[in-house]
Amino acid sequence: MRPHLALVRDPELSVVVFRREGWTAADYAAWSDRLLEDQVALVVPSSHQGAPVTRFAIVNPTTTREQLVTILDTMQ
Repeated sequence: MRPHLALVRDPELSVVVFRREGWTAADYAAWSDRLLEDQVALVVPSSHQGAPVTRFAIVNPTTTREQLVTILDTMQ
């Protein structure tokens, strides 16, 4: 795991929710925009209990662990 990331909820089906320590809603939005612009992934900001988070909804059955790690590494 990454020390700057926290799992917010246990994964359910294909949804995983992360919080990036120290990030605001604007940080998540800028990160999401950058991922889309760079054609890395579509990961939209979300919220959990009123706090900003990111929510991975993995729908492509060919998504690999390595691809997910690459996305997480962009949150540094």
